[in-house]
Amino acid sequence: MIIDEPAAPRTSLRKRIATYAATLVVAAVAIYGMTEFLTPVRKPAQGDCANVTGDVAQPDFDAVTCGSAGANYVVTGTVAKSASCTGSFTDMVPGRAQDPDVRICLVPLWTEGACYPVDSGRMELQPVDCAADAFKVTRVSKDVPGPPCAAGEERFSFPGVTLTYCTTTL
Repeated sequence: MIIDEPAAPRTSLRKRIATYAATLVVAAVAIYGMTEFLTPVRKPAQGDCANVTGDVAQPDFDAVTCGSAGANYVVTGTVAKSASCTGSFTDMVPGRAQDPDVRICLVPLWTEGACYPVDSGRMELQPVDCAADAFKVTRVSKDVPGPPCAAGEERFSFPGVTLTYCTTTL
């Protein structure tokens, strides 16, 4: 006795293309995720710019070009994780296990005429209204050694990256 089995239903060409496209998208996302989260941060060099965000205790470091809108810090160098930075304004230690075991020394990229909060638990350099608990950047110079500041202003000079700031507390 011969049994006739019905032919398997054929999927439409459109459905097969959609299935292949979805598979490719899932594969691309998986590959991106693996490279983004498993690849260590490249040890930055003096003069490299970065977009540093997040909490001061656990900042996120993203290398960017110095001309980009997201650049908010410039690297003055790196030291051993156990060492302290000299000639910088602040520092950070990359937090992921696959990142280099270094401390990254940083100088902010402040904007002349802008005001910034005196105390902030965040690494972002977001200008604020010029009011109490803020300081104003009165001068930015890329000259070495940098200009003198007016009486009552504080001078921040970073010769390693040729930046000098004059600020006044409001």
